[in-house]
Amino acid sequence: MFRYILLIAIAFVVTLTPAIAKPIRLMVEFAKVVTDPLSGFDNLQIELTPASQQAIAEFTTEHVGKTIDVSIDGKIINSPTIQSPILGTSIMLSGPYSVYELQLMANQLTDKTSTVEIDLAKKQR
Repeated sequence: MFRYILLIAIAFVVTLTPAIAKPIRLMVEFAKVVTDPLSGFDNLQIELTPASQQAIAEFTTEHVGKTIDVSIDGKIINSPTIQSPILGTSIMLSGPYSVYELQLMANQLTDKTSTVEIDLAKKQR
């Protein structure tokens, strides 16, 4: 009887404990600067490897409605809220960056001298 009560208590605690998401590091095929035809703003388009496409799809599916931090080399460059799972081959990042800064990030990501990481925003952890 005691074991049964203990198992129920453990199961109850486990279901109430929020899962802590592990950050994911994305592998980049290439990156480039593109201009949004509707807004006219320049954005950074990051084309992902197949493994990273799957990783970001799983991560964003699990965290719809939450804010994430997108970092390049540890520096947060964008903190969007996930509206729906990201299921495509690329991600598009915008922000208060000049074309020069975006091109520099694109070059570093394409040359594999920089890394992209996705994590839940610190305020949610």
